[in-house]
Amino acid sequence: MDTSLTPAMIEAVLDELAESGYARLTTAGVARRAGVSTATLYRRWPTKRDLILAAAEQMASSETDGIDTGSLHGDIRELLTRKQLLVSGKAGAVLVALLGEAAHDAELAEMIRSGVVAPTREYLSAMLDRAVARGEIDADVTADAATRLLEGLALARAAFGGSAAGGETGEMTSTDIDADAALILRALGHRRNHPA
Repeated sequence: MDTSLTPAMIEAVLDELAESGYARLTTAGVARRAGVSTATLYRRWPTKRDLILAAAEQMASSETDGIDTGSLHGDIRELLTRKQLLVSGKAGAVLVALLGEAAHDAELAEMIRSGVVAPTREYLSAMLDRAVARGEIDADVTADAATRLLEGLALARAAFGGSAAGGETGEMTSTDIDADAALILRALGHRRNHPA
């Protein structure tokens, strides 16, 4: 059975979360917004947890799919660019709100860990393995630390605004992406003399 959500369904999940929050979200409300039958959603995603987790995993997958520029600098920059595109709009506002709710809801906190953080960590682990093989970083760099740093930067941009130069929320410039990438690379011990 295909468990992928259409763009309209993902949009409906985000709209329902933005309006109702996680606690009051219902599968019926998502179905109504998406213009599909409740039975269709229940067959594929029997609970709202299943539905939200599927949406989070699908969105996380779109961030990392196919990134391999041949350098850690290029990979980190591309991943930051994609992540910022994702969290700059409605998805970012919803995620920030959900993080606030997750402090008091263990199930929601676990969904964020498994649907958002874990896929990023898994991808960064592969990215760092490639960088170690190329001699760009030492083998003791952990994906956990890189994930916390990257997710933290993205969420800070989503919560407090886009451009460091004072742009509107979500407006990231190439300079902002470069600054964030440089910060992550320094934290990971990237060898500056290695071709970027």
